Amino acid sequence: MEKYFWQKFKKNYHQISLVDTTISKLVDYKELSIEAEKLSEKIKFSKKGLIFLFTTNNSESIITYIASLKSGNAVLLLDEKLNEEIRNGLIENYKPGLIITSNNLESDEYTHSFDFHSLKYFKRKKTIAINIYPELAVLLSTSGTTGSPKLVRLSYKNIQSNAQSIAEYLSIDETERPITTLPFNYSFGLSIINSHLLKGSTIVLTEKTVFFRDFWNQFNEYKCTSFAGVPYTYTMLKRINFDKMELPTLRYFTQAGGKLSEEFIKHFNEYALNNDKKFFVMYGQTEATARITYVPFEKLSKKIGSIGISIPGGELKIMNDGVEINNPNEIGEIVYKGDNVMLGYAETLEDLSKGDELNGELLTGDLGYKDEDGFFYVTGRMKRFIKIFGLRINLDEVQKMVENHFKISVACTGKDELLNILVHSDDHLTEVKVKEEVMKMYKLNFKSLVVKSTNQIPTNINGKYDYKRISEMFDAE
Repeated sequence: MEKYFWQKFKKNYHQISLVDTTISKLVDYKELSIEAEKLSEKIKFSKKGLIFLFTTNNSESIITYIASLKSGNAVLLLDEKLNEEIRNGLIENYKPGLIITSNNLESDEYTHSFDFHSLKYFKRKKTIAINIYPELAVLLSTSGTTGSPKLVRLSYKNIQSNAQSIAEYLSIDETERPITTLPFNYSFGLSIINSHLLKGSTIVLTEKTVFFRDFWNQFNEYKCTSFAGVPYTYTMLKRINFDKMELPTLRYFTQAGGKLSEEFIKHFNEYALNNDKKFFVMYGQTEATARITYVPFEKLSKKIGSIGISIPGGELKIMNDGVEINNPNEIGEIVYKGDNVMLGYAETLEDLSKGDELNGELLTGDLGYKDEDGFFYVTGRMKRFIKIFGLRINLDEVQKMVENHFKISVACTGKDELLNILVHSDDHLTEVKVKEEVMKMYKLNFKSLVVKSTNQIPTNINGKYDYKRISEMFDAE
């Protein structure tokens, strides 16, 4: 019986599934289904194998992704632009049976098997006997650690259930036309692909970014209805006066991938309310196949700063030392339960044989609370704390305070006895004011606090602040 969305495209056969703007190509669901089925037969192994797929936002990558799911193999999704050293390290660590890329692969261990348009398929010459868990479908890098061998293991059920939940709360149907704004190999970007293919929508694929006029020309040309962004996206949208653009077909836009400042949420919510659009603020983790919560758009005005309520089919609670906290506004760890929770992590080839280690329950590592209405709030990461003169300081709390007080983007790092604050500003006076305010609020002395300004806060490939690089900016001095 056909169970998953990639097995049942026939009901939408004559609907356009993909608009590939790079080559001006339209792919209907019939072609998507037939091409993916053909490819799936060509990439089947004698037993379940591992595929590396280096992706870009184009139709070939999507068709190959669907073919990989249909083939029954497990597929690791990676960015085609990934650093060569990191790429080779992952290949050496996991030894995939098949590597699919638009680049050349110089390796004595692989041979060029065939091409699918611009994609080259390289097969491993010597098969390695590995056991892969039957339900393992997709592997993704953990957020911000694209160079790490640590991967998130996702099952077929994880992908299907998350796609269904997202489609339900966003009311996705076949009339939707999202445009890609995020990497396909990033869990947020992948969830957009999955949830819209589930409902027979038309996905407009582009490698252009929201920062350029060409992107918005394409948005209007193809009558797109939605786009998604991480906090950095919205910082740039405000800078380019997004709210002055004419976007008659835009229905809604979404934000996840990190905490957006309350000032920005208010700004874009007001734009949505004034222009008959919907703005959805969401929260998720790669470990939950993307989404965990959302704020219903009609509630956002009164719940600024909240991550919202659980997605359909999921359950959230606040825990402290194994005991559930039921009192409103009491802080503990946010714990999520749902069918979209990963099987577990992998760091070696042997880990791919592991089954479901979490049983649908995810300790998010985020501290937070729920209010009297059952809406949840994140106050910080459990590991994002330092101590200065015995005082425990929440780096996320400091970050939020400075952002709200000075209306600027801020990133905080540090170690015990030293707090580092990076502010997005070209005004030296802002540095002085931030330092004075934080010293006064947290009763810190001059030597325990460093404030620097920059014209761009470093982000990783997913658009989240890259705290490692930010820390290195301070260490370099």
